Amino acid sequence: MTRFFDTLFQLRSVSSAGEGVELRWAHPIPLWAWVFITLACILLAGWSYWRLLGRAAPRSILAVLRTLTLLLLAVLAAGPELIKQNDQIERDWVVVMADRSASLTVADTLGEGNRRIPREQQLRAAIDANWSTFADLAQKRNVLFLGFDAAPFDLRPTTDAAGAITGVNLGEPSGRRTALGQSIEQALRRVAARPVAGIVLLSDGRSSDNVSRGALRQLDARQVPVFSVPLGSPEPLADLALSNLDAPTAAFVGDLIPINVSIDRLGGNPDAQVRGKVQLIDDATGLVLDERPLDDPAPTATPEAASARRITLTTKPTQPGAINWTVRLVLDNPDLSQENNRLRVRIELVDRPIRVVYFDGYPRWEYRYLKNLLVREKSIRSSTLLLAGERRYIQEGTDALDALPRSDAEWNAFDVIVMGDLRPGLFSEEQLRQIRKLIAERGAGLLWIGGPAATPAAWRGTPLADLVPFAAAPAETSTGPQVWLSPVLLSPGPGASRYGVLQLGENPAEPWPAFLSQSDLGWNTFRWAQRIEPGALKPTTEVLALASPADAPSSSAATPLVMTMRYGAGRVVYVATDETWRFRYGRGEVLTERLWIPLIRLLARESLGRSGKPAVLAAAPGQSQVNQPVQVSVRLLDQTLMDKRPESITVRVLPSGGDSGRAPSAIALTLKPESAGDDGASPSLFTTTWVAGEPGLYRIEPADQLLSGLDLFANLEVVLPDDELRIPQTDHAVLASLSKATGGRVLTPDQLSGLPALLPNRELHLMGAPDIETLWDKPIVWTVLILMLILEWVGRRLIKLS
Repeated sequence: MTRFFDTLFQLRSVSSAGEGVELRWAHPIPLWAWVFITLACILLAGWSYWRLLGRAAPRSILAVLRTLTLLLLAVLAAGPELIKQNDQIERDWVVVMADRSASLTVADTLGEGNRRIPREQQLRAAIDANWSTFADLAQKRNVLFLGFDAAPFDLRPTTDAAGAITGVNLGEPSGRRTALGQSIEQALRRVAARPVAGIVLLSDGRSSDNVSRGALRQLDARQVPVFSVPLGSPEPLADLALSNLDAPTAAFVGDLIPINVSIDRLGGNPDAQVRGKVQLIDDATGLVLDERPLDDPAPTATPEAASARRITLTTKPTQPGAINWTVRLVLDNPDLSQENNRLRVRIELVDRPIRVVYFDGYPRWEYRYLKNLLVREKSIRSSTLLLAGERRYIQEGTDALDALPRSDAEWNAFDVIVMGDLRPGLFSEEQLRQIRKLIAERGAGLLWIGGPAATPAAWRGTPLADLVPFAAAPAETSTGPQVWLSPVLLSPGPGASRYGVLQLGENPAEPWPAFLSQSDLGWNTFRWAQRIEPGALKPTTEVLALASPADAPSSSAATPLVMTMRYGAGRVVYVATDETWRFRYGRGEVLTERLWIPLIRLLARESLGRSGKPAVLAAAPGQSQVNQPVQVSVRLLDQTLMDKRPESITVRVLPSGGDSGRAPSAIALTLKPESAGDDGASPSLFTTTWVAGEPGLYRIEPADQLLSGLDLFANLEVVLPDDELRIPQTDHAVLASLSKATGGRVLTPDQLSGLPALLPNRELHLMGAPDIETLWDKPIVWTVLILMLILEWVGRRLIKLS
């Protein structure tokens, strides 16, 4: 019947039986008007045949026929038409965001049998268990699966053999940085101008940024609730991490090399005990070179001391060459993250004698025993000179000097200079500047041994005054620092273990023998020592040993006795006594050897990286963070290079790759001269500042022909300041706050099945242009009208009315 009607009316664009098709009027007429029109048609037709002659029945039929004709004309005038509304329903969107950062590898979630499982396993189990829920949502809504770390990205679906979607391919959680706020903002841009029913966020909450106010306002304006599913432990668990490793880059064979490392305690209950040890491992052999127990801090320790501890590992290598070590944290209980429990160390070991030159003004006891100690030590080549006022000197040691060094090249032959108690006037002004340059630029060491005659008071105002690690106190006289009026005991200072010095004990577990702290022995006390007030120390000075009264060794009146500080590329040590020879009465040469040789090795160690090189290329700091300025410098040490007077030096930074997985192109840097020398000569130091935008390992090498072929390079490691595994604890409070602010809820993985009932309906009904099929202009309509008029005319003829 419908097809017959459509054919009869020749309907093309709209079918009378189509879904949503309605009959409407082009000129709508209200119902009361139709009643009036119908009555009018009846009265007009009846009146037209009322007075005519003829039988009543035929006239009535003709009147009805005219009434129908008039009604048909009224209907045609109203414009009947078929209308099909093209309404569109835009389904709303559900955005599912899964955390894909490396923190999901942390095992802090309790699984079956109270066994810890990674957060990643919890995430996958939650998606697999609720996949039917997501599949049902996809039937009625648009579901967008995104992974995110520093930014969101699409997650591809997985299918079975029949092509049916069975889940999503999460990939491996490898992001080193999570930016939750930035990821939500970019996800909102992905569904901009679309109705969003909600965001489902599966994350541990750890993020380097916060959700911005702009993003929160956008979520509120679009009425987008965030349903967060926290992963990991609700309570942040404790994690121990190695950090701030400090080790020399080069050392001599036989050195007692100190490796200093900080152990940070991140999160967790500060009262919980943690037991374990820190080990130094040789990568080549796997042997444990040294280990220290990881003791809990004292109950009275400050919160800062409880959260970060400093441990020094020491070892004495015997083979030259480049060696690689690993500092490893081994805990009795499982740690939250294993990624921050290892740090690598690379050291270049050199097998050659340390070159020492020792100057003193008179043959005091300290001089006699120290110069003999330098002669006996096979790893040291020494030149020892007693300088007299008439410019004559007495020379001893293993290597004889024809004369005092008078040029930079002659001074460059030494790794360590020992200055005893002598007047600076025994050297020329130029020689003193050369010594300062040797320390500052070539990394040599300077060992001061204080005395009652000249050191340090006579050196004030000389080119070496800045190399004394303390300033003159206002109460001091021209004779120098005050001295202790009573015997003092020597004890290790806070910096001794850090530099691996003053370890006089037989057992590494007891580096300082207890008998050296006994005041009744006599031989272990110093009768003369300079009293240097702690407030006089320069800001960068570190205390290696303390002097305390022998009658009250635990007194708070202890003062620095052995000090060290960096000066340029080198290092300075000041010993404020000349009575360490008294230790010989107790144990022979053993104690004095263990005191002096490590100090000399510490000073000589700084020069190894520059010894014999025509130039030095350096990057400071050697480990920096992304967007942190790094100073790149080139110091010319060879006079032939400085004579060429380069206006600038070009180096290139060669990245070995970053977190993006691709190696960026090389970067060229131009280094400008820092300043001219004191004598107006061409500058020797060229510097620039560079900021790394991506993490990774970088190698810096010269690009100029001037420095080519000199094997100069510097390694630089750039890390993220907010590395995921640096602080692996969860932060569920952030997720709860976000859900509360947006009108969402915090769900457990088991509650995801109820998600469809919680999501609001945000679908949109869009009105499109309707399809209209007019009926008043169809041939069948006009055919019926003409037939009705013909029938009325024929009827009138039959009854003789026309």
